Amino acid sequence: MPLVTLEVADTVPPATRLAYADAVHRGLVEGLHLDAGDRFCVIHPLPEDHLIADRHYLGGERRHPLYVRVQATHGWGVADKEAAFQAIARNLQAEGVRPDDVFVVITDNHVGDWYPGARGTKG
Repeated sequence: MPLVTLEVADTVPPATRLAYADAVHRGLVEGLHLDAGDRFCVIHPLPEDHLIADRHYLGGERRHPLYVRVQATHGWGVADKEAAFQAIARNLQAEGVRPDDVFVVITDNHVGDWYPGARGTKG
């Protein structure tokens, strides 16, 4: 049960924000082999001046950063995470987001850190 958070400029139209969320989810399904129905996402539209990124970090050219945070209990390996990163960037590029503007972090934690609702089960 990953929890995905997107931080995106509030100038991005709501329908486009949803398309970004869809693109990220498809990337996680492809790269991490998630079940397509395993989807939990929060979209935070923020003023563009609240999305701060080093414009030339690692030689890139960032203009309009889109931050993607994924929290999950599954401990994926580096290869799976890299596959997810590439799939997410590719899918977002198809939605008009420049790959240099995509910043993704996948953070693993423990099953005991989650409460999946009163009827949920863990593990």
